[in-house]
Amino acid sequence: MGIAIIGTGITRFGELWDKNWEELVLESTKEASESANLDLTEIDSCYVGNMNLSRFEGQDHIAPRINEILGIGKVVRSEAACASSSVALKLAFNELELASLKKENKVILVIGFEKMTDRVTQNATEILASASHYDTEVINGATFPGLYGLLASRYLHETNAKEEDLHAVAIKNHKNAILNEKAMFRKEINLEDFKLEVASPLKLLDCSPISDGSASLILTTEEYARQLDVDYVKLECIELATSSISLAKRNDILVLDSAKRASETAYKKAKISPKDIDVIEIHDCFTIAEILNLEACNFAKRGEGYKIVRTLEPYEEINKRKPPIPYLIDGKEIYVNTSGGLKAKGHPVGATGAAQIVEVANQLLGRCGKRNVDCKIGAALNIGGTGGSAVFSILKRPW
Repeated sequence: MGIAIIGTGITRFGELWDKNWEELVLESTKEASESANLDLTEIDSCYVGNMNLSRFEGQDHIAPRINEILGIGKVVRSEAACASSSVALKLAFNELELASLKKENKVILVIGFEKMTDRVTQNATEILASASHYDTEVINGATFPGLYGLLASRYLHETNAKEEDLHAVAIKNHKNAILNEKAMFRKEINLEDFKLEVASPLKLLDCSPISDGSASLILTTEEYARQLDVDYVKLECIELATSSISLAKRNDILVLDSAKRASETAYKKAKISPKDIDVIEIHDCFTIAEILNLEACNFAKRGEGYKIVRTLEPYEEINKRKPPIPYLIDGKEIYVNTSGGLKAKGHPVGATGAAQIVEVANQLLGRCGKRNVDCKIGAALNIGGTGGSAVFSILKRPW
């Protein structure tokens, strides 16, 4: 027996001026509880992931606030930059594994959220930069666009990749987001749209947006899920790894070591290989991140992730294809970021990890409507910062 995801909920992502963070949390949680056919009074504990509500909204000590909103007696908050809610999911998984050993019936809620757009862009960028190394990066003026621009520049220098390969990632993800009613940007973009430079060689459309949003998951043991007679997917495993927070202290800045170790451990535990995955949500805070993370997850060797992107060629005709659009990896179609990814769905940082799992679980359950793909095994890779933290999850259909 294993761990089951029995409920999923997600708000629309975007500039949600009409809702505060509490309303977003309540909205995603109500949707999750309704899909699980459970009342919030049946939740035993809650793990909530949030990066920096204290600076975005002025509120710290979040767990008691969640208690006030939802009435759950045990709430724990986790923080790991953009991987905050994936760490919350890992904590929930660990508690349920123990409950399974003790043959206890427990139901756990996982929430990820962020309210970012109430701050001007410069202020939001400064807040986000706190997830990088303060003494060597922030104090010298580095921001995440700048750090990922450095990674992109180095990648283009060391490989045969071109800027158009970066842009193609965004074009593909925007096309996929057209079918996602919760996505922030549901519109096509083209190569000629990549004009405004943010951090060379990254253009504005190579960067994920500042967003608001919340995502929730309800989990229990697989045995109890069967007793409840609800649809579920199995969270086969979830692995967390950390690396140096600063790029300067890494042996190879183009190898996201934490993501590589987390994914390799997960593959081993689940007894699968990358070629077994049908659908995966990969962290694409910047287009270079999707390419580097394809390599970190062993879909490609170091410096060859761009070759996967080139299976989309000719890039000028990506938008003529019907979404969701797959990559061709070793002769197999693998769907990466059917949701639109962080790039087009949106990136409310604390919500991103949970939102990735919502998408993969709903894909496996056949709940994604027109963007649903034929899949039996799904995965998600969530990154914190420039790879200082990484969480890799594998999900399976139980039938």
